[in-house]
Amino acid sequence: MPRFAANIGWMAQEVPMLDRFRLVRDLGFTAVECPLLYGHDANAMADACKAAGIEFLMFNSPPGKHEGEYGIAGLKGRKGEFQDTIGKAIGYAKALGTRYLHVLAGWQMDDWDRKAAFNVFIDNLKWACPMLADAGLTALIEPINTVARPGYLVQTTKEAQHVVDAVKAAGFANIGIQYDFHNAQIMEGDLARTFEAHLPSILHVQIAGNPGRTPPDEGEINYPFVFDLCDRLGFKGWLGCEYAPHNKTKPGATKASLKWAKDFGLG
Repeated sequence: MPRFAANIGWMAQEVPMLDRFRLVRDLGFTAVECPLLYGHDANAMADACKAAGIEFLMFNSPPGKHEGEYGIAGLKGRKGEFQDTIGKAIGYAKALGTRYLHVLAGWQMDDWDRKAAFNVFIDNLKWACPMLADAGLTALIEPINTVARPGYLVQTTKEAQHVVDAVKAAGFANIGIQYDFHNAQIMEGDLARTFEAHLPSILHVQIAGNPGRTPPDEGEINYPFVFDLCDRLGFKGWLGCEYAPHNKTKPGATKASLKWAKDFGLG
């Protein structure tokens, strides 16, 4: 049976961040993920997570110092800053006991050369992976849709696989794919075959309805089929619920968004 993690950046917005751990625990979740958490004290978050008795699985690397950035790992001339962001992320991960770090590649610059940007991204990951391994962390690479993030470097599962293969070929094993069915539906479709083809590299999954990041019982993706697919193929990782409940700041919104999850003991 699939294991679901609550994304407390998207869910549980009816309460402040430090209260979200307990809220989702009370709804049956035993693990959480969060895209960006650097506006919160790491130790305070760790204490709240520990008090709720749940695992903190994954968060993103810092997005960059300039407004609107979504990662700098693929940007030329930012190596020193990237290395500083990895140090910052490792500090949070050690406090939280996190196992995965989604390394944000960044998006298109005026003088963007995508092939060169992939080389920069891969070189930066080759530097980062030993640091992450020493902290017990594995790097995740996620293809992100260009409707939500125009010009993002890694857009398809094939491109993510290219990055993973290049880093592993250099001798670093602590890297894999974060496969978001919502993003993949927008950019690629053919979800079942794509997921199965890349399954050996897929370490973490995220789910949301499409169009929009709605609860997974809405929209065009057949999630009962997806959940059965994960079981049939023997996927052992977690499925992060990266969606926005309707009326997301209204009390009870997160619970109301979990009608699809009753059979999994959530809600």
